[in-house]
Amino acid sequence: MRQSISNKLWIAAWFVFLPALAQAQPQVRAVTNKTSYNAGTEVSMRLAPVTGASVPLDVVFSATVRYAGDSRVVLTSPATEVWSLPGSSNPASYFRLWAIPSNARTGRYQIDLLGYDKISRQIVIKVHDAGSFAVHRKLVEIVGIKLGKTFYVTDDPVDCDITLENLTGHPLRGLRVEFSNRYWPWIAGPAQQAAASVVTVADDLSLPAWAKRVIHASRTAVAPEVDRPTVHQYGVVVWDHSRKNVLDIAFSHLVFIRPPGVDSPRPYPLQYTYPLLSDVNTKSYRHFYPPGVNAGAVRFDTSHTMFIPGCDATIRFSVQNPGTVPWKQVLIVARLLGPEGKEISRKVLAARRDFEPGKAPLPESVMFALPASPSGLYHAEVTLRDSLGSTVAEGTLGLGVNPLPKSIMIFCAHEDDEGGWTGLIRAAVENHISIHFVYFTSGDAGSCDLYYEHSCSPAEAMNFGALRMAETRAALGHLGVPKDDIYFLGLPDGGSGEIWYHHVDAGNPYLSVLLACDHAPYQGVFQPNLPYARESVVAAVKDLIMEFHPEVIVTAHPPAEGHIDHIVNNYFVVQALQEMVKERALSTANLKLYVDRVYNAKTLPPTPYHYAKRVLYVSGEVMALGQEAGWFYQSQGGNRAERNIRDFNQLPSRLEYRQVLDWKEHAGWNEKP
Repeated sequence: MRQSISNKLWIAAWFVFLPALAQAQPQVRAVTNKTSYNAGTEVSMRLAPVTGASVPLDVVFSATVRYAGDSRVVLTSPATEVWSLPGSSNPASYFRLWAIPSNARTGRYQIDLLGYDKISRQIVIKVHDAGSFAVHRKLVEIVGIKLGKTFYVTDDPVDCDITLENLTGHPLRGLRVEFSNRYWPWIAGPAQQAAASVVTVADDLSLPAWAKRVIHASRTAVAPEVDRPTVHQYGVVVWDHSRKNVLDIAFSHLVFIRPPGVDSPRPYPLQYTYPLLSDVNTKSYRHFYPPGVNAGAVRFDTSHTMFIPGCDATIRFSVQNPGTVPWKQVLIVARLLGPEGKEISRKVLAARRDFEPGKAPLPESVMFALPASPSGLYHAEVTLRDSLGSTVAEGTLGLGVNPLPKSIMIFCAHEDDEGGWTGLIRAAVENHISIHFVYFTSGDAGSCDLYYEHSCSPAEAMNFGALRMAETRAALGHLGVPKDDIYFLGLPDGGSGEIWYHHVDAGNPYLSVLLACDHAPYQGVFQPNLPYARESVVAAVKDLIMEFHPEVIVTAHPPAEGHIDHIVNNYFVVQALQEMVKERALSTANLKLYVDRVYNAKTLPPTPYHYAKRVLYVSGEVMALGQEAGWFYQSQGGNRAERNIRDFNQLPSRLEYRQVLDWKEHAGWNEKP
């Protein structure tokens, strides 16, 4: 009762201010189910309140449709319950507003609303231009273009099936259908270039009212000669019989054309920033160092910034006078600062020297004996002082100092999963420590449909997986890892759970969804045709561990964070280790198992293991290098990451992870999903 009285008072207030309603901000919007409609089809509409507006629920609306710019009304609907604002128990639904006549004018239509009180039927709300939609007229539609293949070699014939649909209620006659290289008929240059490729696949074609027809065309084109693998696209144009009016135009899916016997480099379609991985630019982005860090007169060699405690650290840099005034009698002083900022060592590098403006940089170096402890982020500081003791220039370089193992093996579920271990990777590379990588899946499902702009066939998924492997080689190569130290098992993206839980025996391998294979179909994998079965995968892991005898093994955290491939990554590795211990094929005296940091431990299922937190201190130079490495994953948003560069002071200098202390125990706890 109170709600009803409140609404009546609210409506009474609307009567008082009714003359100004049309000029006020609208409280209600008319929402159509499409933004544009073909003439002869139907417009459906629903109502939605404007955010923050208060509109009583006991108001019903009528809608008026008019052609934009014309005051004449095309349609006025009756006030009815279907045009009322949805409540919590009345979800929004679309209802038919207008059956558009086949001869309706094309263009923009506006919707006005009138709100009526349900009881008094008095107008309480007026909304001018509450919504709009467009009407178009399309006679025929190219519903689909299906080419014979996605991958072609130069001189291969190109076959296609073209599906056309008559969108009208009357027959269409005299249609001309052409197939050619992609072009827009109204752009002269591309049209001229494509002219030689045009093939008429149907002439004087008739389509009955509302009918569909499939046109099969053989040898509509020949895959062109190319000097390296490239992407290509074809087009279909439907003309009237005189070939003056284009009735429809559409383009095929992307095809990949390569010279005979040439498979690389694999190209990227035009929606990606770089057409080839070799084009990825890591040098020309904006300068992001804060003042005093590797800028100005003192420039550091940043190729070695990760060190082991107790070693001799050689710091190389150059000095240049970037100004216009000579520097006279300058002294170069280098200091090593500990994690707390206290001075550990100070060295004067040379007698006083003069630096003339504009001269070439002079190389310098200094060696510091790092203390045996503690680990942390140290700094090398270089200061230039004149004869009066005043500082004329200075620079600082961060140094990550950590104890490191003699060898490392990192297991990843997908390409790009190594990103959280950039610090450890670069520490190994800079200190010439053996490091190898194993990728269980080839990421064939990760954005495959975005890459091709349609759902992936098995061949397309496999090609996409190969592309993701190439991205990994490029990203790790940027961090200094040779291609020969990277191994791929070629499991299906998203299929690790099926393999672990339901396909244990190699005689019963898992048939993957996208790849449609039960053995690894890729070239260049660790074991060709590896069966998609748990025993086979674990055996491959054991072979890799036996070959390199890593002192540290890195894998995903057992509960992981939402992806079955990450979870089972850990299961494969731990079972391999447990079997090797049981078989006395592995010495565990110095072996350590590291897993990712857990971000939401309370929401993840428990494990029987016990862990110890570990910390790695990382220089800003290494984290910047890792940021750049991520850009090579173009298929996984690398371009967007490149456009969101983190400044030097935003990059972390401390990375946390976990060591599994009792991985040898608890066998079988993860046998069931």
